[in-house]
Amino acid sequence: MGDSVGKRTLMNLKVQVSMRVLTLGAALASMGLMITNREVASVYGIAFEAKYSDSSAFRYLVFAYIAISAVTLFTLAWACLAVRRGGFIFALFFFDLLMTLTALSALSAAMSEGYIGKYGNTHAGWLPICGYVHNYCNRTTLSLALSFVSFLLLFVLTVLTASAARRS
Repeated sequence: MGDSVGKRTLMNLKVQVSMRVLTLGAALASMGLMITNREVASVYGIAFEAKYSDSSAFRYLVFAYIAISAVTLFTLAWACLAVRRGGFIFALFFFDLLMTLTALSALSAAMSEGYIGKYGNTHAGWLPICGYVHNYCNRTTLSLALSFVSFLLLFVLTVLTASAARRS
């Protein structure tokens, strides 16, 4: 009986570490794409530059993913302790839940900004800009897709940690 509990604990640790490393990779890739994303275009002879820092939602996404990456590194070490000592699992669940909600919030804000950039809003008189800055929009889309992958991994981690907290 003790041997199966030990194997389950080791398997849980491997899953936790793997998912946290994947989450960190997706978050850093998304953040890197967004930070380096810029393009200069000319519309009717007027040059303008599209960059992530012009949008408060994209800045929020970058800063949120900086925090998520830092906490994910912290919880990577914490998970090793939590799997061995049951008392730490609830704290790990709390951090996972907090990061999941932060990722969802940042992703939602950035997705709405990206939607307006791609399709515009005729009622407000906002024109789409993706027709002028193709590479900027493509990199933004890729960054948002990686952010979504990071969110999904965080969500699954939260569910797994909640399950482990319930068992302990």
